[in-house]
Order: sequence, then structure tokens, then C-alpha cells
Amino acid sequence: MIITIEADRYFHITGLSPTEIENSINTAVEMARNHSLNEGWQGILVTRHGPDMYTVSAERDLPQKVPSRCRTAESSPQPCRQ
Repeated sequence: MIITIEADRYFHITGLSPTEIENSINTAVEMARNHSLNEGWQGILVTRHGPDMYTVSAERDLPQKVPSRCRTAESSPQPCRQ
């Protein structure tokens, strides 16, 4: 399931199965990518908050065309880069 936090820029993803989560992430990434291209922003950040919870966001400071992923401290001993 995709919950839009900020239109075309920031999305909260949850799901009951890996396939549902993957499909939702891919859809959110595509929506964020379109926003990023239209606004001249650089990249897309996918963050894992838990096994069934992710966020996808268009970010100005990420290099374009370089996939960026991170995990929160709760899901990994290595926190996200800021």
C-alpha cells in the first residue's frame, strides 16, 4: 500500500507480502522520479524502516541515476547517511 505524504515527492510504503511491497516501491519510485525530473531534483532515496515498512522520497542532494538505499537504526546497526 502506498500512502502519499507529500504529493509526488514523499511516500510511505507498507505491505503484507514481499511482492506487494516491491510493486508499491517500484510505483512510488516512478512517481518520485517523474517529480524529480520535472523539478530538476537529483535522486530518489528508498529507506527501509522495518521488514514491511519503507519510505520513498525525491531528494535534491542525491546524485542523479545512482540508486540510494538505507536502513534506519531499528532495522540495521548502520544508520542512514544524512
